[in-house]
Amino acid sequence: RQTPVPRAMGPMERVWGSLAFTRARCLQNERALFDHLLKDTGLQWRAHDTRVSDSDPDDVVHSVVVEPAPASGDEESGAKNVARASPPRVDLVLVHGFGNGGGCFFRNVASFGAMGRTHLVDWRGAGMSGRPRSFPPRTYDECVDYLVDGLEAWRASRLDERTRMCLVGHSMGAMIATHYAKRYPARVAHLVLTGPASVRDDSDPARLANFLQGSLLRRLAFNAAVLAWRVGVTPQAVARWLPASVAMRFAGRYTRQRWRSGDTLDEDGQEVLARYVLGVVRMPGCSERVLSVLLRPIGRARRALATVLEDELDARVPVTFVYGERDWMSPESGKECAGRMLRSEQRSEARNVEFHSLPDAGHFAFVDRAAPFEAIVRSKWLG
Repeated sequence: RQTPVPRAMGPMERVWGSLAFTRARCLQNERALFDHLLKDTGLQWRAHDTRVSDSDPDDVVHSVVVEPAPASGDEESGAKNVARASPPRVDLVLVHGFGNGGGCFFRNVASFGAMGRTHLVDWRGAGMSGRPRSFPPRTYDECVDYLVDGLEAWRASRLDERTRMCLVGHSMGAMIATHYAKRYPARVAHLVLTGPASVRDDSDPARLANFLQGSLLRRLAFNAAVLAWRVGVTPQAVARWLPASVAMRFAGRYTRQRWRSGDTLDEDGQEVLARYVLGVVRMPGCSERVLSVLLRPIGRARRALATVLEDELDARVPVTFVYGERDWMSPESGKECAGRMLRSEQRSEARNVEFHSLPDAGHFAFVDRAAPFEAIVRSKWLG
């Protein structure tokens, strides 16, 4: 049975909208972040908005492209209409997870950009993309189509027809990337899934019962979280209720503790990253509503992504799983899925599926272990 997009929070979202940051303000935060990250690197970056719907000017997919700066006098690269004599190429395309934007790859953009043209694409209705008031999807399939259509509209506008993608998706971004590769296999040279959400339903009733046993407060908190999930309350919605100063402190704490931003960024860099994150979560809500439709409470699979990967994805598309060994999305699920894919008749000869688990890393393996993550992606992208 299809689970409809929750509508109970509609009136409250209108209140939250008045508390949200404007997109123009948040794009300034993004500009400050990428200027800081790429200063003195010899790389250039540009931001683009791609119109998805002709009827809604706010329905745009935002992206950032990073690449080596051209030699003096060279024509600007990155446009769709490249010279027809140029050979086909593969661009790197990074798709963020839930509640983030392309800036979550802050530790990787300079390395990847130095390797070649790298695109950070924000989901339709998320990240720095436009936030249209209307959100038409009502069911699981419609939510998937909405997000995949946004990615394809971006590709059709920003990439030459002969350019293929090394498509990297993180968490729920891996779900989008997988469904995109299923629909457009010829566009994808390699699919890299890092900490993919919903590979299978990993719920364990006995473990949950043991967790809740003997603690009334824990049971109340869990039940409240489940209820909030079901009616469509998202972490971003909660953040919009907080005073800006309080929300900024939380954003700074998140980037320092979860992303260990202090390991690689100076104080100015940490502040611009925190402001970027704050902008992402406090802009008006849109496609964040897919959370409770695509996943069960709390983060469990509503439909196993393994079914798509094993039975529906074109076997000619190479797939690489990359997890942190402490990833809460269950590396074991990805390992089992990769094993079944390799044993399938369609992939038995190609052997084009790999699984990697990075030690001392969690759900953000590309942050926790940037160098080995980048080496894996480079090998799939550039050979």
